Amino acid sequence: MIPVVYGVVVLVATLLGAFVGLGGGVVIKPVLDVIGAHPLEQVSFFSSCAVFAMSVTSMGKHLKNKTPVKTSIVLLVATGSVAGGVLGNALFSTAMSAAAMPEVVKGLQSAFLAALLLVVVLSVLIKHRTFHLHHPAAIVSAGFLLGTAASFLGVGGGPINVAFLTLFFSFSMRDAAVYSVAVIFFSQCSNLITTAVKTGFAGYDLKILLVVLPCAVAGGLLGSILNRKCEETAVRRVFVAAVSAVACLSLYNAIVAFTAAFGGAV
Repeated sequence: MIPVVYGVVVLVATLLGAFVGLGGGVVIKPVLDVIGAHPLEQVSFFSSCAVFAMSVTSMGKHLKNKTPVKTSIVLLVATGSVAGGVLGNALFSTAMSAAAMPEVVKGLQSAFLAALLLVVVLSVLIKHRTFHLHHPAAIVSAGFLLGTAASFLGVGGGPINVAFLTLFFSFSMRDAAVYSVAVIFFSQCSNLITTAVKTGFAGYDLKILLVVLPCAVAGGLLGSILNRKCEETAVRRVFVAAVSAVACLSLYNAIVAFTAAFGGAV
């Protein structure tokens, strides 16, 4: 039953990921945390695998359709994101080793994610000045921060990427979604390579991937098709609704995790 539930979650999450640039992990991670069928490390691993499969599929679809993309921006943000992904993964491993209770790390992840997503929603809803970032060092540095946060939180960084791209490059929501998925491809590739080198995937329930990966591919295909067919307003509305829902779920996960860690003191 759990593989079926995981499959449905991954399909919906990656569809949203490719459609509005969420990446998928920002949905998968909190929902699988609620289900509680696997420990935190495995949930983060499943999320990374699903998001990577979605990004490969979605980018392949956009390349086939010759969707216009500024390669220089993607590569610069991705370079910083990959380096940040390595640091974020190391921080997560250190936190898990140092914490007396994994629930504390889970609670901190969820609380930080909820706060970050709230900022993202506000940045989309409130009219503000946008910029045209050009300096390569600045773009790489921003990508580094994005990659570090996304990897530590185990969410792929989709909504954070979209907010960053719309703010600093004045992209539309629809175009920012395409760039976000491209950046996610590089960051998640780095994350999975780091995990493979460190663990060889030993101890992970790899059978779950037989369901997760096909569903992620299907979601990536459907989402990329919807992205180019829907109007900007539709993309914006779905993005805000999805991110708001995940922010609420993350806040709930934080409360549950801290309650479990401190015996109801919080």
